[in-house]
Amino acid sequence: MKIGQFAKNVGVTVDTVRHYMELGLLIPTKERTHYYFDQNCIDDMTLIMKLKDLQFTLQEIHRVISIKRVTHFVDIQEIDFYLKVLIEKKQNLLQEKEIINHSLRLLDEKIESIYQMNVAAAVTGVPITFLSMFHCPHCQKALHLTDAFIKEQYIFTGALHCACGYEAVIKDGIIVTPDISTSPQNEHYIYDQQMIEEITPSFVSLLEKGNQWIFNRLLRQDFSHKVILETNVETYVFPPKLLCSLTPDALYVFCGNTMEMLRTLKRKIEHFNPGLRVLYIVNSQLDLPFKHAVIDVVIDVLSFNDFSLFNSYLPLEKLRPYLNKETIILGYTAYYDLDAKSHQQLRKLYPNSHIQNIQPLFLENNLLSGGFQLVEKECIGFTDHPGEYIDYHMENEKLYCMAYAAHRKIDT
Repeated sequence: MKIGQFAKNVGVTVDTVRHYMELGLLIPTKERTHYYFDQNCIDDMTLIMKLKDLQFTLQEIHRVISIKRVTHFVDIQEIDFYLKVLIEKKQNLLQEKEIINHSLRLLDEKIESIYQMNVAAAVTGVPITFLSMFHCPHCQKALHLTDAFIKEQYIFTGALHCACGYEAVIKDGIIVTPDISTSPQNEHYIYDQQMIEEITPSFVSLLEKGNQWIFNRLLRQDFSHKVILETNVETYVFPPKLLCSLTPDALYVFCGNTMEMLRTLKRKIEHFNPGLRVLYIVNSQLDLPFKHAVIDVVIDVLSFNDFSLFNSYLPLEKLRPYLNKETIILGYTAYYDLDAKSHQQLRKLYPNSHIQNIQPLFLENNLLSGGFQLVEKECIGFTDHPGEYIDYHMENEKLYCMAYAAHRKIDT
């Protein structure tokens, strides 16, 4: 019979038959360009399938079939040899079983320890330290705190009012401002299980290089009592474990578009260091309830790229009033080559995005809009497969990552 009929009769694919032929497990007769499979091939295939059921590898099966082809397992010595092979395989499987059972016991212990783990060792709220910073983003008058529940040094619930009508609420220790977008950016965030599955290891490794680049430069200075801001934390966020290794007396501010993301981030930071003074704000348009010129450091971990994915203007145009003359920016940005098709795909999926987003000039133009200049930059690598999370990425195109540091221009 021909290969197709043989494959059908024995219950495997034609590709499997061809693979076994290449390994020498099956040796059909050949006439011109066609292969024909006889009873010997059926017998060999029957033995192959039996040995596979016994967990023999194809290499081990080839050894058995080779001996069978030479000896036919007729004499008692030949049968004893085959029996020895089977006994050896049984012993190997028993050893593997012990190893697997040991691993299963360790997994059970690990699972049990995680169930018993107290991941919420402490719960924090809005640090009272921030109260003097709260000002109306519209008229810059000091905001008044009302209906507050305060425990120790934290505010857990309440409201921040301005005479002009502005109001933000404090819920579960997180500030929720009225400046929240209803765009698709609110649907998912980096800690969402679906998003985690859609990011490739190569993309995560690239971002981790950027995180280490920022971390090493943050270690060079003492930021005690300085205000460190990170916005648009949905796309990515500076790792909480690294954050908690920095200056303990700094004031940290995280802005995001979703309550869910900030709650998750809050739990992670509380796990690593509940003593940090951290403020969490649900805000998407960068109209922050802060007094102008209070931000000393801005961390950009694709934050500006994310903001300009949903807005046609540059993020530092909005943040500029909150930054002072000594403010520094440390971060990394993503971009494609100018002729990349991913640019067109981004514009198609996000028609309200900034026209230069994910382009090489985006970084410098954004910095210029805020009165900043580059003092250091380094291309830390690229990936051509970031995953479905970056939905505008076109196959095989290079998505680069540029780490950078920027200071306020002298004449600003």
